[in-house]
Amino acid sequence: MNAPLPLALAPSWERLKRFYPGVALCTVLALAGSFLAEHYGAPALLLALLLGFGFASQAGEVRMQAGVGFCARRVLRVGVALLGARIGLDQLLAVGWLPLAVVLISVPLTIGAALWLGRWLGLPTLHSLVAGAAVAICGVSAAVAVAAVLPAGRLEERRLLGVVVCVTALGTVAMLGLPPLTALLGYGDIASGLFLGATIHDVAQAAGAGYLVSDAAGDVATLTKLLRVALLVPLVLLLGVLLRRGESGSGEFPWFLLGFVALFAANSLGLLPPGLRELLVSASQWCLLVTMAALGMRTSVRDLLGQGWRPLSLLCALSAGLALTVVGLLALLPVV
Repeated sequence: MNAPLPLALAPSWERLKRFYPGVALCTVLALAGSFLAEHYGAPALLLALLLGFGFASQAGEVRMQAGVGFCARRVLRVGVALLGARIGLDQLLAVGWLPLAVVLISVPLTIGAALWLGRWLGLPTLHSLVAGAAVAICGVSAAVAVAAVLPAGRLEERRLLGVVVCVTALGTVAMLGLPPLTALLGYGDIASGLFLGATIHDVAQAAGAGYLVSDAAGDVATLTKLLRVALLVPLVLLLGVLLRRGESGSGEFPWFLLGFVALFAANSLGLLPPGLRELLVSASQWCLLVTMAALGMRTSVRDLLGQGWRPLSLLCALSAGLALTVVGLLALLPVV
């Protein structure tokens, strides 16, 4: 006869049994998305999300709900906290003042335009905020980081997923379409790198587009893009304070922001060994993959498509506006 579990272990064991089915399925979908991305070159986050759509009916089962919900919220926050290991002050110092000027002007303008245009289109303010952060800073990572800061229940998951899907597609189009545009605009290597790094949403996409032009343009594009990513730190902290200022009774402190800032500081001070930093960055990517699978499972494709043309129009307008803003700034600022 099996001995009963100690009282201290019983609650933990029960929680593990409750979470395991949903967490296991989300993990398998994340692994499948990563495998497909390695073999077919598509974005892993998008593939995990699409696979999640295919298992949406399973998410409604009672035994799956706790684990899928855990992945959609808690694992997301862990992934955002670990994002801090990707960013350091040395990235800001390496790019010099010109990319800094372009980024500090274009990013606030894009987020402000998102709020204004979203209101004109009749979209919820928080939806517009997430969309603006995704375009202005770093695509999917910024979208999920901002969404993680929002108080629970304030933003529908289908709206976050709409931003994720559309911004990934727009980033792919920009990666292929903007490098030829730099030649038409008569940009040299540095100007091309600045333009691509300041306009394309994802880090890998911006770097890839830059290296399509030249090695020098790729280096500048990568550094400029990382400078945009670095602005995620103050943005997430600011939103965490502002959006929860009136919720004194909530008690749900965004603890993951402390981890985000701690890793950012440790990386900036060189306290993270290269091996540990790579491990943390990889863990962050896996957390986001699991989260995307969970969010896909919790969202109906019909509800996603039912958002209509306005969310896509907002992202397209913001992307075009960002590109025009950067072109204008490069015309005004001295470029070597």
